[in-house]
Amino acid sequence: MAMLSHVGRVRARNEDFLLCDEGRGFAVLADGMGGHAGGAVASRLAVAAWIERISECGAGGADEWDLQAAVEAANRAVFSAACEDPGLRSMGTTLVGVCFRGDGILFACHVGDSRLYRLRDGVLDCLTRDHSVLREQCDAGMIQSESSGPLALRGLLTRAVGVAMDVMPDVASFALQPDDVYLLCSDGLTEMLPDADIADVLGALGGSPRLAVEHLIDLANDQGGMDNISALVVSSRTAGRLGAELG
Repeated sequence: MAMLSHVGRVRARNEDFLLCDEGRGFAVLADGMGGHAGGAVASRLAVAAWIERISECGAGGADEWDLQAAVEAANRAVFSAACEDPGLRSMGTTLVGVCFRGDGILFACHVGDSRLYRLRDGVLDCLTRDHSVLREQCDAGMIQSESSGPLALRGLLTRAVGVAMDVMPDVASFALQPDDVYLLCSDGLTEMLPDADIADVLGALGGSPRLAVEHLIDLANDQGGMDNISALVVSSRTAGRLGAELG
């Protein structure tokens, strides 16, 4: 596992926050919102609460109920802080988290438009569905794709952590396979890079997560870096495989 976050080339502060624990097999990323200090506070509170709850899981690892409970804990932490401090009342955050279990199962949860991707056999799939107005319009056939939607609706979420007393995360499970590469990322990356570019980077550098996250963020900044950019790569490839791919 490797992770990296960058403020980008436009924003004054970084409101993304992410953490991973390779030994225990979990990773989480949050993209805060709320202006001033609120977004940064929300993302950090959410990640801390999510990890605290996941860390309570036994040796068997987390399951879908644990991930549900972890997101609910994150929501309570952010919502409570916003209620107690008038300066934080508009804050909230996206969240995407994963737990890799020793039995070959990946459990994932998300709220908002931070995404989880999987590269398998050269094919990149997005394993999450954005909770956004543009995604709903796309699903309803009102627009051809999210990228073709009105700029005014870009980043407008239909679900977020901490904006209400309750939250409804999407939770799913997936079977792991050898050589899989996974990417958790904020929309600061996906707004700058098409899926084809993300697939190229993960395909070439998937055996070295550190190089992969560095290159993804460099590319996003090269394209304008309009938002905070965060990437977290989890790979089961070996360094030898990377060397063969790079020739």
